[in-house]
Amino acid sequence: MTPARRPPLAILVAISALQPFALNVLAPATPGLSRALAVDYATVQLTLTIYLVAVAATQLFVGPISDRIGRRPCILAGAALFLVGSIMGAAATGIETLVLARAIQAAGGGTCFALARAVVRDTASKDESASLIGYITMAMVVSPMVAPLFGGFLDERFGWRAIFVATAILAAGVGVATVLLLGETAPRNASSSIVTTLRGFPRLLADRLFLAYTFALAFTSAAFFGFIAGAPYIVVETMGRSADVYGAYFILSAGGYMAGNFLTGRFGRRIGTDRMILVGTGCSVASTALALAFALAGPPLGLPWTPAALFLPLTLNAMANGLSIPSATAAALSVRPDLAGTAAGLAGSAQLGTGALAALVVGDLVTRWPPALVVVMLGATMVGFAAAVAARRIEAARARAVATT
Repeated sequence: MTPARRPPLAILVAISALQPFALNVLAPATPGLSRALAVDYATVQLTLTIYLVAVAATQLFVGPISDRIGRRPCILAGAALFLVGSIMGAAATGIETLVLARAIQAAGGGTCFALARAVVRDTASKDESASLIGYITMAMVVSPMVAPLFGGFLDERFGWRAIFVATAILAAGVGVATVLLLGETAPRNASSSIVTTLRGFPRLLADRLFLAYTFALAFTSAAFFGFIAGAPYIVVETMGRSADVYGAYFILSAGGYMAGNFLTGRFGRRIGTDRMILVGTGCSVASTALALAFALAGPPLGLPWTPAALFLPLTLNAMANGLSIPSATAAALSVRPDLAGTAAGLAGSAQLGTGALAALVVGDLVTRWPPALVVVMLGATMVGFAAAVAARRIEAARARAVATT
């Protein structure tokens, strides 16, 4: 089957937005959920951790399955799962049901998120994919930018169940738009079995360049997921501010991320993905180190640790993520273009799995020592930078090997 033309940008943005919107919209309500459901904060953080684990696990399978049966039917199934999970969440009466609902919601959102990137790679070259993913992420970043503010508004005025009603409405709209606007983009091989398709996993895992790009993507993203796990607790419980304050300050981070994605979309093809990854991860290390200095040195010097002291230095980190994450994603999917769906699933699974681990660690540590949030973020960005350096060296070595043959 000949791949279809590239779908409209708007549908790719809408499909991609489901997962990050649902991930972020519940964050301002988590301190209140702890009290409403009579469980501790670490238990409520399972709504984030299990969400990320479910997204990661789903992407392991949906990528190779979509390589075989196509992107469109998998995306439609993902939107349906997201709708079911949202309805369950709205009706949940205990933490167990709520966590299950989040897992189902995550499976649907993760499917859509991974395959939107695969659709881009189906229809564009490596450097063009980085630019397109940058533009898509710049546009869809409006979703996680407004999600905490929106979630905080709904939680304060209507209660946390209204948040799930809102995600259900969003899922229904995306499903209808997908039916009307998204054509198939991947050639299907009906003669291959799922087992044959899954053989792409060891091929990718044996490729050092794919692993380096994936590590850069995963650990850079882990810093962000650790941030959304711990920042609401710090702002609401440690700093004594309302959920609305967290949502308002989060706009700074989202705006920085949008700016970074704009730069990727505008200059990605000219500068090249490898340089964008290296610059982005390097700036992430510098900005998280500055945030740690504010957290540790500020109070002893008589400077209070405020939301501004937390969010302002990390706005640079968000901008750096906008440079590195789209570029690392495009690069990982371009190592083996014939396995783009499998690579999207595997890279996405590593990204969200590492993020889930960071969220779990931060969710536990931040209640004992709040600055642990920034310590974990700095460690993650340092690993991401090291992976970016390794990818640059592997790419250069392969280019030299090709030149000498």
